[in-house]
Formats: sequence, structure tokens, C-alpha cells
Amino acid sequence: MNEFIEFRNQVYGHESNDSYPLQFLEEYISKSSAITSDEQRVIEHIRTIKQLELNKKLGNQEIDGLLAFLGKHPTTDRFIVDTLLTLFNDEVKPMMERKIKDLLVTRQVDSQKLYHIVDLCIECELDLLSEDDIGSMLQQYEQDFEIVSILLDYVERFNKQGSTEALTQLLDLNYPDSIKIQGMNALMSLSPLETIDSAVVDEHIRNDRNQVFVDSYLDFLQSDVTFDKQGTSILQSMFYGDFEDSGKGNNGGLAVLLKSLGEEVSKDDQIAHVFTITITQASTKPFISFHGDKHVFIRLPIYLDQSRSDKFIKRELFIKRQIAHFLKRSNIEPDVFHIRFLDNASKAVAHLAKELTSQLVFTLTPDPHRNMFDGAGHIKALEFNDLLEKLNKIKIGDELIHTSDGIVGIGNADVQTELAVYFPQFQDEAVSRKIKMIGEGIHTAQAMDAEDIKNSPNPLAKWSETNQAFFEKPVILNVGRLAVLKGQMELLKAWANSKLSDTHNLLIIGGDLENPSPEEKMVMEFFKDFVQKHPEFKDRFIHKGAMSNVDIRSLERTIIKKDFDYPHIYLCSSVKEEFGIAILEAMSIGFLTLGPIKGGVKSYMKNGENGFLIDTSNWETIAKETESHLYDSSIDQAAIQEIQAAGQRTVDEHFSIQNISKEFVSFYLSLEGETANEV
Repeated sequence: MNEFIEFRNQVYGHESNDSYPLQFLEEYISKSSAITSDEQRVIEHIRTIKQLELNKKLGNQEIDGLLAFLGKHPTTDRFIVDTLLTLFNDEVKPMMERKIKDLLVTRQVDSQKLYHIVDLCIECELDLLSEDDIGSMLQQYEQDFEIVSILLDYVERFNKQGSTEALTQLLDLNYPDSIKIQGMNALMSLSPLETIDSAVVDEHIRNDRNQVFVDSYLDFLQSDVTFDKQGTSILQSMFYGDFEDSGKGNNGGLAVLLKSLGEEVSKDDQIAHVFTITITQASTKPFISFHGDKHVFIRLPIYLDQSRSDKFIKRELFIKRQIAHFLKRSNIEPDVFHIRFLDNASKAVAHLAKELTSQLVFTLTPDPHRNMFDGAGHIKALEFNDLLEKLNKIKIGDELIHTSDGIVGIGNADVQTELAVYFPQFQDEAVSRKIKMIGEGIHTAQAMDAEDIKNSPNPLAKWSETNQAFFEKPVILNVGRLAVLKGQMELLKAWANSKLSDTHNLLIIGGDLENPSPEEKMVMEFFKDFVQKHPEFKDRFIHKGAMSNVDIRSLERTIIKKDFDYPHIYLCSSVKEEFGIAILEAMSIGFLTLGPIKGGVKSYMKNGENGFLIDTSNWETIAKETESHLYDSSIDQAAIQEIQAAGQRTVDEHFSIQNISKEFVSFYLSLEGETANEV
């Protein structure tokens, strides 16, 4: 029995998705031995908010209660703002205006509450702050970048002409690039000519590090750039990383997929453009990049507090407005929006799609659902804030299932069956008919751009002589972002504590060596400490930082050319993998591939036929199951070679990016009531 799944079925058999977070919390509390008074208070707030949602009506008392709770907890803040906006109407507007004025006049607001009050004012079109109020707040909260950002948004939204001096002074402060660029935007919006003095840019904004971004951004602002609309326009969001930073931070295989998929989808004659939008903090790359003639990559400079465990939840509405502002300025009217995560940034895009009456496509995965229970099926004991973050994501998923026009599942019918276990809503015919199962795809080895291959440097040229000797044995390769859930630390232990280290060397590629995230730093320090404690592995295990996709494919081709008694192995050590772009790439080149049994890899990898599925729960299972396949006396070298060849055929025949893109084009056009061209 799985308690989590059973409870979801129970709730959805009798209640609406609106009640699920509260119902789960009630169940969780009944089984928890330690809930603090503060945590109990948060739960009481959620209970009140949910009851107001069910009543579907706001009066003075209800508004007072919600505003009193505001600023107490990030999750309840989000729920409160959502409830106020959902129930907002012409009757509620004067009550809300009066209550907010009272709060501002009596200064009964701290920075957390103030942020959401200003956010609500912008969304509800309540211009309640004078220029003096804004100037005073900018001074009082000048080191609170989120407050500064939302006030700049307010200035621009309500055209606060008297704020010019305050904004000019703001640019002189030591602020992140995203805040300074937002300040520049606000100043330009107040200017009759919508321009800014180039001397101000040179003195306060542009520097050696951000020059490429700032120059390209100003070029965009000062040009009449528009994107001709002949056909269907697609906007896909990608809020974790950059096309040029795959393998760094949170930037994994999705960046590789969306770059390739965007290029291929945009080649279809019925597609006008594919726009991929991300949020940038670094400001070191161009504002807009083209990948192919009709695939446009946009890096929006939006400030996010990287210290927050959930950096999107507070900034949801701001993200929505910033994307909307860019689209309006560029005269872009996407016909289809495609989101791929259960987070508040994706929720922001979903709301924007509905505001613009566009079609909404949503890629659905059971994450964090899979992490809500242990191996025995019991609900995990989670730290309270972690629990709330996960419940918020589950809530977003449940809402998107109903509001989206199309749902994409990653993989085949087997994966759809697994999704139905986590999402009882699939039993509803109105939901089930929206679902389309589509795999992920890659540029296959045969289809790799000849120019890319030609221009790619010798992948071993920069490796030292010691490293060159590394390739005189078969290699176990692992590529991707460094993270606990990606299992690289467990893989190193599995390799070192098994026969694998006798027959193979281990190469792990991934991570930002120059500016590692805390998690990347922790994994890299583990690697370093492990080798120091086990010097016998010093030249047998190599960790390299993230490489470009072209360089990785080139390295894989170089490795595979060397034959040994044992095969070269690509081992994906992730606890679970939704699909696995890096696995497909290694498969296509001829590696013997091993992937996690949890997740979507099983939709294309058949155990013993074109690869091996293994339990990646810990290093012991990785070692044991890899050894059992690699050293199985009943599987000779010819059989291994046939498995490798079958893996290549699997990718070539079913998972080329060209084939996958046709499925996406067909799905997108079906939502528009059009038919894809026959191929």
C-alpha cells in the first residue's frame, strides 16, 4: 500500500483539487509527532484561506483577515495573493483600496507584507503610492532588492513622473545588473522620447563584464525589432539555465533538448517562430540570440534572490508582467505557450497564456510526487518548509491539469500508466483526452552537423599526458549537472568499491568550476576528498567541468573508437530520470548504456536488449547490478555488441530530434485547429 497515492485517490474521489493541500496537511499532522506552534499557525492560515476560496466571496472582514496574515510565510503569502486576485471584482475593489490605504498610512507593514501589497496594487490597478511614498520607500529599503524591484515596476506601471530623481540616484548604488536595467527601463518609460542618456549608461550600468548584454539590450530597445507573424508562434519557457551553460548549476539536459527542439520545430513551414524565454542573472551573454532562422532565445534580466530555496514563489506575478511587457514591446503574440515545470515561474507563464487567450501546453511529470513517500510506501517525514514547498508544486500541477489545453507526458504508454497512478484526474475523460505522450529526442550521430564536427577541436588536445593515459582502458562515462539526486557521488563510491575500478576508468563531466552553486561545490569537494583518501584512484577517476554539447559528442566519438575486451559504458546514476537526453546521446554513439529503473528511461530502454535498467538508489545497488550485467558469463562480447548496436538503432529510428519535432508540431497545430503538413 502506498499512503501518498492512496490519499490522493481518496481526496480526488470526493473533493476538488482546491482542497488537496489542506487535506494532505491535516492527514500529515495526524501522523506527525512534532508540529510547532508557528507551524500550526501556518496551517490554520491555510485552512482559513481555503475556506474563503470555497465561499467564493470577499467582504471587509475577510479582506482584513487575509491582509493580517500577509508576510508571515512565503507559501501562505502566495495563497493569500492568489485568493484575493481570484475573488477580486468591482464590488471588492473599493474595499481593497480602503484596506490597503489604511495599512500604508498607519505603516502596519514590514518588507515582506509591503512587497505583496505593492504587487497587489499593480495587478488590481490601484495607484495608491505618491512619488514621495516611493522615494521614501526606496531609501528605507534600498538594500532589499525585491522591494526595490517591485517599486520600480510600480513606477513604470503608473507612470510616476515625479520619481525621475529617485531613479537616477538609484542607478548610482551597487545593485545587481538586473535591478539597474530595470531602473533604466523605468527611467526610459518616464522620458518623453523613451530614451536614456548614454553617459548615464556608461557611468552607472555598462561595465566590462556585462557589456555584451547591455549593448544588445539597448540595441533591442532602440530598434523597431518585430517578428513577422506568418504561421503559428510558439513560446516555451526554460527557467533553469541557458543554452550555453548545459551541465552548470541547475542547467541540465533540458537546455540541450529545447535548443534542438526549438530549431527543428521552427523549420516547419507552418511555424512562424519558436521563442524560448529564460531568466538571466549573469548578464554576460546577449539579450537575444538566434538559433536557426526562426528560433529566438531571450534572456530576461529579472532579479531573483538566489538564497531562497524557492526563488519563484514570491516573484510569480512580477515574472508574468515582465514577460508580458517584452512580448508587447516586440509585438509578439504567441499562439501556444509551453511550460515544463511545477513551479511558480511556470504558473506565471500559464496565467499569461490565459490572459492572452493563447493555447497552453504543459509537460507533466510526477515530481515531487515520487519523493513524497519512502521505499515502503509510507509518507515521508519532511521538514515543514520543505513539505509546504512540495505541496505548493503539487497544487500547481493539479491546477495546470485542468487549465491547460494540452498535456504532454514524456515517453510511451507505460509512462502514461505511471502518471495515472500519481494523477487520479486522468480518470476524467476531459483530462485524459488532452494528453499526448511524446518522447524526447537528439541530433543522432548520423545527423550531427558536419560543420560542428569539423570545427570541434580534438577533445583530448587539452588533456595532460597523464589524462591521455586514462583512455588506454575502457571508460565509464557520466555527463550532467552535479547534484545529489544525479547520483555522481554514489557512482564514484560504486566504482571504487567494486570490480568496475579494475576494468574501467571513471569520467564524470559536469558542474560550473568557476562559479559553483553550493550543491555543486559540495559534490566537487566530495570528489576531491575521496581521491585524497584513496590516492590509488588519482589517475583512474577524472572529473571535468561542464562542456558544450558539441564537445561532449566529439569526446564520446573519440572514446568509442578505441576497442577493448570490455565495452565503454555510459552510466546514468540519477535516482530517477524523466527521460535522459545524455543517455540517448551516448546510446546513439554506441556506448553500452545503463540507466535508472525509476522514471521514464524504461520507455525506450529494454533490459538486456538495447541497454540495462538498474536500481540507482545507492552505491551498493549501482555496483551490484552493473557488475551482474557486465561480468555475466552468459553474455559474451558479441551479445554486448548487439545490445550496443540495438541502442543505436533505437535512437536512430525513434528518437531523432527530427522525428520528435514532427510530433510536437502536429500537437501544437491540433490545438490551433490546424493540421500538420504530411511528410
